[in-house]
Amino acid sequence: MSIGTAKSLLFGSVVRIVVTLTLSLVVVVGGAFAAGIIGIPALESIDNEFGEVTDERTEILTSLTVHNPNPIGAGAAEVSAEYTVGMNGVEMARGGGSDIRLEPGTSTETFSTRMHNERIPDWWVSHIQNGEETEVVVDATVSSGALGRSTDVTDRRTIETDLISQFDSDETRPIDANSPLTSDPILYVNSTRANWGGVDEQTTELDLRFDMYNPKSHDIPVTRLGYTIYMNDLVVGDGETTSEHLLRSKQVTTVDTTTRIQNTHLDDWWVTHLQNGEETDLRIEFDARVELPVVGSTITLPLEELTYEETIETDIWGNENETESTPDAADGSSDPETNFDAGSDGSSDGTDTAKPVLDRTNDGAPPVDRTLERDDASDDEQSEPPDDGGILSGLPISSATDGRFIATDRSASVRP
Repeated sequence: MSIGTAKSLLFGSVVRIVVTLTLSLVVVVGGAFAAGIIGIPALESIDNEFGEVTDERTEILTSLTVHNPNPIGAGAAEVSAEYTVGMNGVEMARGGGSDIRLEPGTSTETFSTRMHNERIPDWWVSHIQNGEETEVVVDATVSSGALGRSTDVTDRRTIETDLISQFDSDETRPIDANSPLTSDPILYVNSTRANWGGVDEQTTELDLRFDMYNPKSHDIPVTRLGYTIYMNDLVVGDGETTSEHLLRSKQVTTVDTTTRIQNTHLDDWWVTHLQNGEETDLRIEFDARVELPVVGSTITLPLEELTYEETIETDIWGNENETESTPDAADGSSDPETNFDAGSDGSSDGTDTAKPVLDRTNDGAPPVDRTLERDDASDDEQSEPPDDGGILSGLPISSATDGRFIATDRSASVRP
């Protein structure tokens, strides 16, 4: 036998031995996983946060924290993940990753997805139509190609806002003309009411009602009522109503008007909301044009006393009061929510006689303030079901998609 032949046989034997050992190791590891000798990694939590925000896109960072109980990495298991983020059924983002390398112990894999801000108006419409309530749902599918096993993990939470109920008020407010043509106050606003009107892809209507008392000895025509709506100093709606309202002398007259938010501006508002730490300053300003028949003149009133201001805070991912979310039993989740009272309706139509609070001689007596009190307190309750033993554990080897785990241990934190 020649030296070359001997080397060839020796080298070939070594290769065969290495291949055989490798295949054997794979079979052994796979069998160990199947037999439960080697532990299967378990998903401990799903966390989301907002990343970079631009005029066109919003980055969503999704972190999967996984515990690998084995002394070696689980890269051979071919673990991959896919997930979607939805708000009231409107898909906001979709992402995932493959060939996830799980080191021994606890590790976190972070995925970045970019949401197009143009989807915000669609979500806004659903939020208003749903009574200012949004269900945020993160659906994740984690699978192992080597083991042929996968499972679905869902994290859901409810967000509620209260943009307009504080507009409802029975506080009597004097309106001054600050003009030499008439004495002040020129009228009183006895109460205000607000309700959401129609909402579609283009506009969101806000129906407003004012009960106005005319203390003068003559009728006052209101020929125009204008408004401007700001969200974080960004104008999202403005307009006016030119229908005339006649404020009868010594009587209360109800004046109705409809304001409109232009939904096409809401993607720009969304950027300011996130850049401001999920906080929005809502402000609605009013002005009116009234005629003074006694002097034959028309003046414009700024109506500063009617300016409505409200701060809206959201916590979409529940990161302010972070509670660990684990994939629990298929049922048995809870959805803690923050609730707000809607306020009383108490509106009236047409022209009525003056209320006792406005019983006065001429216009010199000050009105009596009546402030609507409201309790916004609500209690959040949370529960922590027992650990299910891992995202891939407890499933039959032949199953491709068994079980759906719901993780909902997060409560909304929305303060009006």
